[in-house]
Amino acid sequence: MCLSLVSSAMLLGLMVVVLTVLRPLWSSLPDSGAARGFQAFLRFATPNPVLVVLNFVPVLGTVAILFLDGSGTRAMAFVGGGVFFVGYFVVTALVNTPMYAKVMAWDPESAPDEVSAQLARFHRVNVIRLAATAASAALFFAAA
Repeated sequence: MCLSLVSSAMLLGLMVVVLTVLRPLWSSLPDSGAARGFQAFLRFATPNPVLVVLNFVPVLGTVAILFLDGSGTRAMAFVGGGVFFVGYFVVTALVNTPMYAKVMAWDPESAPDEVSAQLARFHRVNVIRLAATAASAALFFAAA
């Protein structure tokens, strides 16, 4: 459960940085600069093995809790895992991953018309992921 808490908290930190640092940075740039910045971020973020592990730990930890933990905190940890799974893991898989493929296909020399719309969508989805990681971290903390 502690690993699930740490993973959720670290991903919460990532969401905070994306929304409070990268969002205003990219919005201050012309579309071409924002597109290049978004692509540069994705080149480091999407194949990052640390982030891959952080994405799976809360899900796998929740499954392990179901089988290994007989304490009364199991229900709270299970809810935390469910919140993480739906609000972060599934949203990332169904919304962000296809968006990342689309963004990486952009020509870095000419910004497509959809840069602002894709960035706005990315940030809206990250609000959902931020809420999910905050809630799951709080629930894992309370269950620990």
